[in-house]
Amino acid sequence: MNINLKFLLLGTSLSLIPTLTNAQCVASTDCATLGYTEKSCPDGKGIRCPFGTTFACPMSETKFCDKYDFKYECKGSGYASGGSKTCNGKYNYCTCTESYEWKDEKCQIKSGQCSGYARNCKIADILNSDGSCTSDFVPSKTPIGVVVYISGSSDRCGYAITPNWIAINIPWSTEFANTNTFQITNWKNAIKDFDVSGNMANIIQYAENNHGKEAAKYYPAAYAALNYAPSAAPETKGKWALPTTGILNSLLTNLDDINYTISRLGERQVERREYIWSSNEYSIDGAWLFSIESFGSDQGGIMVLGKNEIHQEGDTSNYSTTNTVRPVLAF
Repeated sequence: MNINLKFLLLGTSLSLIPTLTNAQCVASTDCATLGYTEKSCPDGKGIRCPFGTTFACPMSETKFCDKYDFKYECKGSGYASGGSKTCNGKYNYCTCTESYEWKDEKCQIKSGQCSGYARNCKIADILNSDGSCTSDFVPSKTPIGVVVYISGSSDRCGYAITPNWIAINIPWSTEFANTNTFQITNWKNAIKDFDVSGNMANIIQYAENNHGKEAAKYYPAAYAALNYAPSAAPETKGKWALPTTGILNSLLTNLDDINYTISRLGERQVERREYIWSSNEYSIDGAWLFSIESFGSDQGGIMVLGKNEIHQEGDTSNYSTTNTVRPVLAF
């Protein structure tokens, strides 16, 4: 009886061995590989690794929110709303109001258009690349201009001028033509013009309609402004413009304060014999520019020069008597 039983058991065992050998697989026993990575779980919730002492824990709301970038509160100036879904009280994206844009993971004031943000600024402040104004240099911010004019109207439009010239020894145009910009021969009326975008648009439209791809050759001052953008704000390219005579009159009125700010930035101040082109025509063959010498000091800081002329007098070794372009940016 015993012999038969042993024989049966042995026979059964031998018959199973090949089957088990062919069907076996190698399973991982490494807890971390299997997802058991926590030493413990909050409130004791979780599953312990059967091969060790670590746990797999349910993902907390905070970790879930962080994993899927729900990190924006979407609150403050310039925010219109948050995304369609919220997690732990935060959103995975924000929408900005019309005058703001999404930049560096936050809503920032748009540069290059009147935004009303100028209500937080004053003339001679530094305009930084993030749209903020500061009365002095802030190491964490990058200056792109100096505030030269702020309107007194409810929309509080502001304009900042470059702290250095971007082009020098350059004519207004190389032809005599009426580009349909604000054209005036009386300086008292000329310094009332603040239509920066309108004048610039007229110059560019006329140049391109009449000269196509060679437009910049005929209107170098305007195109120097149009093609300019500081490295800290490349998105502003196409938004810089020649200042109007009204803006230049404000430069004259506040020149000492503006020059003081420019000096703190280590840039070139507006010199007594620097002639800055405006966007205003005087006539078919002349345009207004900034000057605090000659007649300019008695005419709101502006005088007339032929569109294709370069004004020079006296010592020019330091470019102190040549025409320059210092464009402005609306904000």
